[in-house]
Amino acid sequence: MQNNEYTIAVIEDDEFQLNSLVEALEQQGFNIEAFTNREDAEEYFSNTLPNLVISDIILGSEMDGGFDLAKHLLSYNQPIPIIFLSERQSEFDIYTGHALGAIDYLPKPISLNVLIVKVKNLLRITGAPKSENDESDESKIPNLELALDQFRAYWFGKALDLTATEFEMLKQFATAGENSVISYDALQSSTQGVVERNTINTHICRIRNAFKKVTPEFDLIHNEYGRGYSWSKKD
Repeated sequence: MQNNEYTIAVIEDDEFQLNSLVEALEQQGFNIEAFTNREDAEEYFSNTLPNLVISDIILGSEMDGGFDLAKHLLSYNQPIPIIFLSERQSEFDIYTGHALGAIDYLPKPISLNVLIVKVKNLLRITGAPKSENDESDESKIPNLELALDQFRAYWFGKALDLTATEFEMLKQFATAGENSVISYDALQSSTQGVVERNTINTHICRIRNAFKKVTPEFDLIHNEYGRGYSWSKKD
């Protein structure tokens, strides 16, 4: 897909920063919907869902406005990737952002060049055509099914609550099969560099928790120290 086929919603209460983000992204050919507050963005989402959301955390008087926006997006059946931009860089804030489905959490002041690269990589993942007959993309793990065109995974027939990036990471386990070690590099490469090495564990924790919502006793994804992660039964 071409850049002009993607719509990105940008939510930033500082109009100077908002204009800088809009200008940089429009120069790349993206269609941009810009908002200075959560309410206007949510009203827009009720009619049209974008391909990507870029949002500040603090929106006006709402200290967690971006987080509340992410919670609202979770109510839609279609997963919408989010990139948070914030001066708040505590471990708790970063964890919360990822727990709400964020693909990335970038510190302010941001590098527009880095942001643009991450946006392009992310949209390349979510917009890449999938082959319906490619057996290499079929799950080799019992009771785990992949719906490639929807970026959805099903465990014992129930949909898992995963972001598009987490789906791509889970697909590495599914297509490799049981007892295979998926390296850190393979997990990072599967997301086209969207996920940083130091945030892989956060995404793995979210994937585990998604399985536990279906089967609370789930304990099949394990850290193989110095190597990566495996899908296996541990004695």
